[in-house]
Amino acid sequence: MSADLSDRGFFFEKVALIGAGLIGGSIAIALREKKLVKEINCYDLNQAAGLKAVEYGAVDRCLQTASEAVEEADLVILAVPVLKTLDLLKEILPAVKTGALITDVGSTKGAIMAAIEQVLPASVYYIGGHPMAGSEESGISGADPALLENAVYVITPGPNSPESVVDNLCRMLLEIGAEPIIVDPLVHDRVVALVSHLPHLAAAVLVQSVTDSSEKELIHTLAAGGFRDSTRIALGNPDVWRDICISNRWALLSALKGFRKNLDTVEKLLSDQDSEAIYEYFLQAKEYRSSIPHRGRGILPEIYELVVLVKDTPGAIGKLTGLLGDAEINIDAIEIMHVRELAGGSIRLGFRDRETRLKALDLLKSNSYPTHVRE
Repeated sequence: MSADLSDRGFFFEKVALIGAGLIGGSIAIALREKKLVKEINCYDLNQAAGLKAVEYGAVDRCLQTASEAVEEADLVILAVPVLKTLDLLKEILPAVKTGALITDVGSTKGAIMAAIEQVLPASVYYIGGHPMAGSEESGISGADPALLENAVYVITPGPNSPESVVDNLCRMLLEIGAEPIIVDPLVHDRVVALVSHLPHLAAAVLVQSVTDSSEKELIHTLAAGGFRDSTRIALGNPDVWRDICISNRWALLSALKGFRKNLDTVEKLLSDQDSEAIYEYFLQAKEYRSSIPHRGRGILPEIYELVVLVKDTPGAIGKLTGLLGDAEINIDAIEIMHVRELAGGSIRLGFRDRETRLKALDLLKSNSYPTHVRE
């Protein structure tokens, strides 16, 4: 059942999850909690992970092979490292039923979509997917449907994907809290190379830059919010990021050239002791960064933001969110901006509309929270 909702209200009757990891597990749990599908079977190369997925309630059954898992499935979710996707697809295709929809969650799309076109039969649909969500956690133990809440979910339909099939998948993703957008695969890869893959490389390089220092103990002591925040994503799964770098290497190499050019610029400014130019460089970066909303204008609904300063004490965030919850004020986005050397403990809150933000602002101010609006 892939063209529309079934009579029982399911988007898909039977789902096969191949890869019971962080993202695949999060999607599966969300689908089950929302009762959007009837049954989910899974397969994972690590049998223990598949059994844990059953234990955690992410799936109904864990099967011995990928081909067994996809039998009679209306939706197949390939949640495996990018470089394994095509081989896995070739393995399961003989067992995939006519009319089934296959999708993936890989972070690069161009190469895989091009390769899939060469092997996909006309009787099966393929729609690429990339949920722009993640965590430092890995594996099914870190799975959480909250990862998908308000997350951009990129969709790259194959050339033969009917509009009704694409629409059905997008509506299901909306139901689990994600924000699906349709993007050309090559455009997707160029953009994520700049805003996702390059930052991860930069974080890894920054960490590596301090590992050879003879002052490691002092570094551990003084590495405050700025360093931790800038390098947080270096905690990501190395297997995943190795595959991302290889599969999107051309776009990433282009992004690195631009990054290197900017490093050369900064190095020259420092060598020249050009304080005015250094100031302008930081100012331009600040202004552009300030222009980027938490969610993209023109693609996703705008989020109306405010920043709240809170004390660095246990329970402070729970007290803040509880206050808003008791007043039935829904928070659409939340970000901890705890950078001691800049502004102390601060929380960025996002709301769906100006009226809700104003209501939250009035409530927080009346409870003596230092608060200011971000435009």
